Amino acid sequence: MLSFAYLGALVAVVAPVIAAPTSILIPRDISSDVLSELTLFAEYSAAAYCTSNFGGSNGADVTCSAGNCPEVQSAGATLLYEFDLSNDFGDTTGYLAVDNTNQLIVLAFRGSSDISNWVANLDYDLTDVDLCDGCQAHSGWWSAWGSGANDITAQVQSAQSTYPGYKLVVTGHSLGGAIAALGGSALRNAGYQLDLYTYGQPRVGNKALAEYLTNQADYWRVTHENDIVPRLPPESFGFSHASPEFWITSDNGVTPTTSDVQEIEGIDSNAGNTGEAIPSIDAHKFYIIAISACS
Repeated sequence: MLSFAYLGALVAVVAPVIAAPTSILIPRDISSDVLSELTLFAEYSAAAYCTSNFGGSNGADVTCSAGNCPEVQSAGATLLYEFDLSNDFGDTTGYLAVDNTNQLIVLAFRGSSDISNWVANLDYDLTDVDLCDGCQAHSGWWSAWGSGANDITAQVQSAQSTYPGYKLVVTGHSLGGAIAALGGSALRNAGYQLDLYTYGQPRVGNKALAEYLTNQADYWRVTHENDIVPRLPPESFGFSHASPEFWITSDNGVTPTTSDVQEIEGIDSNAGNTGEAIPSIDAHKFYIIAISACS
């Protein structure tokens, strides 16, 4: 657990700059259908933390020992492929699964097994990437994706051949959300159609990359209350967030309703998570469900 002293020191770095907005941002409630989708893929992201879903047997059911992925288990989702992308910037694993009930192929990336320690040692280096003109991404997270990109892409291609017509969804929480955003974008550039859902995702690159992500369809970047992780790495280090943001305002442990999730538009908007005064690690651990409970 991060100390209050450490969080206090971070406030000076991650607190929003009070300035007049360039446009008037009017948050909108989401629909019940959107909330259902956000819930389902939060569960798939939660399942990436559970040991039964990495290092196990392909063909096994996706399960959550913490009981936090009931819809996934009810759907009978099964594992197709598991992988490990751990490097000096995080201990990321993940899986590819098929959900015949919902006709989905899901690629899920796990967040760090020790979130507090990962935040305390977060690196802020940017590197040029070939996703778009002028795009730069966090060097460690881009490297993590690159270490498994060829194998993961081949597995996705195989799954789509086996399950034609199934929707491809890429998802992840925390560090997993960062790699999902980068990997999902790379897959899109390679011609794959997919939906992208990230939860508590940190900023992944510069403003050019944020603009590129903003212009992609079906990108759902979800934040919660005053979660510290979406506020890192700081804007002052050249990092930006894409639009829109889906900001959950209900408290930890409280299942949100449609009015508790606000859709907020604007690259680097201060109207949602970034505008909260005091950052929190606890808010990072609850995204509709106790998303990292298996860690």
